[in-house]
Order: sequence, then structure tokens, then C-alpha cells
Amino acid sequence: MRVLFFSLAVLALSACGSNAPKQVTSAGTLHSVDGLTPPHLTVTHAAAGVAPGFVFVAEKGGKDKPSGPVIADNRGRIVWYHEVPHGLEATDFRTQTYRGKPVLTWWQGTISKAGVGRGEYVIYDDTYHELTTLKAGDGLDGDLHEFTLTPRGTAYITVYHEVPADLSSVGGPKEGFVYDSVVQELDVATGDVKFEWHSLEHVPLAESLQANREPAKNATKKRPLDYFHVNSVGDAPDGNILISARNTSALYLLARDGHVVWRLGGKRSDFGPPADVKFRFQHDARLHADGTLSLFDNGAIPKLEPFTRPLVLKIDETERIAAIQKTFVHPLKISAPYEGNLQLLDDGGAFVGWGGVRKVTEFSQSGKVRFELKLPYGDTYRGYRLPWAGRPGGRPAVSVGGDRVYASWNGKTDVAFWEVLSGPDADHLSRIAGHAWTGLETAIQLETPPPAVAVRALDGKGRVLGVSETVTS
Repeated sequence: MRVLFFSLAVLALSACGSNAPKQVTSAGTLHSVDGLTPPHLTVTHAAAGVAPGFVFVAEKGGKDKPSGPVIADNRGRIVWYHEVPHGLEATDFRTQTYRGKPVLTWWQGTISKAGVGRGEYVIYDDTYHELTTLKAGDGLDGDLHEFTLTPRGTAYITVYHEVPADLSSVGGPKEGFVYDSVVQELDVATGDVKFEWHSLEHVPLAESLQANREPAKNATKKRPLDYFHVNSVGDAPDGNILISARNTSALYLLARDGHVVWRLGGKRSDFGPPADVKFRFQHDARLHADGTLSLFDNGAIPKLEPFTRPLVLKIDETERIAAIQKTFVHPLKISAPYEGNLQLLDDGGAFVGWGGVRKVTEFSQSGKVRFELKLPYGDTYRGYRLPWAGRPGGRPAVSVGGDRVYASWNGKTDVAFWEVLSGPDADHLSRIAGHAWTGLETAIQLETPPPAVAVRALDGKGRVLGVSETVTS
């Protein structure tokens, strides 16, 4: 009965009264929250039959536009936005689990033109307070490509460390420079390095697709040869670690002593048949409990394949056989030049971030598009659909501009409706209007400017979640 009453009240508020509200679409700088300029997200394929949860992207803005993690709903309306300091970027934004509780994680820092990051790794709790910030160990700089938490209370990260090297074996200068791709596993609580692996100790320069080509021939300290380019790290069975290297077009299964157990793809693949394991410049390789392996195959740029293919492979490690089990191909045959990821969903569908093409797409189990969202600028390194319940605490925010009232509660995931309270002063307020939640900031236009005003947040069942302070116009 309470739900019915609330629904009828919403209809009544929308249809009558001298201060009946009119929706005002707000974009750009917010009125009720200082210092935030959220991006305007566009849904290009309406959600139909999608998996539960919100959309997670990290908008990269470059030097001139705002950057930061974004949580959005199926209509592209922003639920939470966190703007990183000017000049920094954010990547790999998602939910993970730390000490048995859901957390938000991302990397933030600076990114070079070569796609190398230098920054730190951030963990927030569900009240949007920082739990910790991690840095790479051994005095190295933490790179943007991976930040994966494990059930052991550790985190995998990547590092690109420029070192001098004799590159004459791959057509480069004898006194050249190369990026050593480093994988670290850090203890989240202490920051101690629990595992460290260096590509130069285990993978020769000759495995690179850049060997004897321009990147190798003129490698300098300012532009080291990026022969390996590690871009994903994750747990694998038997305590092993699976990593992906873009510039060898290969995946490597690592043992805890550092040796390579097997290679998949590239010049020295241990798997066959070759035609079924062909991929290039891939990202986001993950081994799953059912014996499948997912990856994002970027092979269309440079043009070695006709288009980008998010792939699921069936792996037989004993027989060393790999075969394509499923692909999720976009109807437009998208070619992603860099970045990207493939998230497999519980219902057999998939969520795909297209990296350098600023879209995220959700596919059904049969491979049909059932949702798509476009970013206004830059790109997102990865994209995800994930469950989340945010509890920001405090009170809703309110601002008044003339006859418009702006209401927000950044990160509160269960707000469904706003009520406007007004009166001669803070002690004599009554409800004069209401409006459904429309995103990070809901703008409500009244017939006349209110003398004193507050807003009240309600959930979908009409329960009061919080009331703002009172402000005067």
C-alpha cells in the first residue's frame, strides 16, 4: 500500500500545484556540487535485457578536459563522478573485493604519448572514502595497465622501466634503451613486494613484433624500445600467473619462480593449430574456471586482421590445443587501435570496452548488441558492468538559481525521487514540488523563486533517505 501511495503522490505532484515542477536538463558544471564537471554520456543503443549492475568507465580527458571515474545507469545518467586532479588521468575503474568487502579501485597518474603511465593505485570503500593508495615497489613508477586485487590481500600491478640495452640483435643501436616490462604483486596493507617478474630476464628481444623495425632501429632514452608492453596480469590455476604482452602478440603463463610455463600466440606459441590461435596486439587476457580464456584482440590496427574481435578460447593445456569458442563482433566491425577489454557476464553475455574507440557495448549470449554507450571525448581504457551499492553518508546537496532548484547526492545509488521543501525560513518548510531523479544533479524549475528551500531524497519505495540543509534564494 505504501508503494502505491508513493506512486500516486508522484503523479499528483507532476500534474498540479502552482509550483508544479518542470524538468531542466543540466550538463557540464554542476550547481549543487563545487568543482565537478562530469562528462555527458550518450546511450546509442537502448538497454534491453541487460545484466544487472551499473556501467563503470574512466573518462580520459587529456590536458584540456576533466578526467575521472564514472558510474552510470542504463540511460547514461551519472550516479557517481570523481574528478582527478588537473593533468592526471584515471584508468581501469571498477569494483573489486578487499578483505571481504566491495571496494572501488582505479589507477591515476600521467600518461606519456607512448602510452606509458606513471602514477598510483587508489582504493575507496562504499562510503567513497579512501582506504589506501598503493605505489609500485622498489622505487619504480606504477603503470596504468593493471590493478587487480587477489583474495590473498595482494594486488597485481605493472611497471615500465626504461633501461640501457644492446639492441643490435634486433636492428637497433648497441647503446640503446628499452622498456623492461615489470609485474609486481604487492601486499595491499603494507605495500611490500611479494612477487616481481622482469620481461628482459625471461623473454628475448627477438620475440617482439617491433624487432628489426623502426621502433627498435632508433630507440633512445627519450623513446625506448617498448618491445614487450605488458597490459594485463591475473591469477591462473596452480598458483600461476597469466600475463598479456601487446608487442609480442602473446600470452605468457608464469610460474611463481618466474619461468614461462607456456606461450600462447606470438612467434613461439606452444599451442596449435596456428590458425585458431591467431591474434594481434591483444589486451585483457583472463583464464576462467571452466577452462576458457578470454581476451580482447586488437589486431585490426595495424591492419593484420579485418576488425577487432573480443574472443573466448577453449584451452587444453595438456594437449596444448586452443580453439575459438565464441566471438563478440560489433555490427559496425569496429577496429580498436589500442586498449580495450572483454568482461564475460554470468548469463553468457559480455561487456566490451573498445579502448581507443570511445564506446562500451553489452552483448547477449548470442552476440547481439543489447546496450551501448558513447563517451563525449577521450576514451576509457576498460569498461565494465558491475553491481554496486554506494553509501556516501552526509546529506544531499541543494542549490537555488532563480526559480530553479538543483538537487544532488553524489554516489547515492538508491535515490529515485526528489521532493522540494520550501517556506519562509528553515523552521517552516513544507513540500511544494517533486521530481524523479534524473542523474548526478536533478534540476527542477518552479513557477516562482522560493524564499527558503531544502530537498528530500526518497528511494523507490518512498522511504526518506536524507534531507539537505536549507538555503535561501
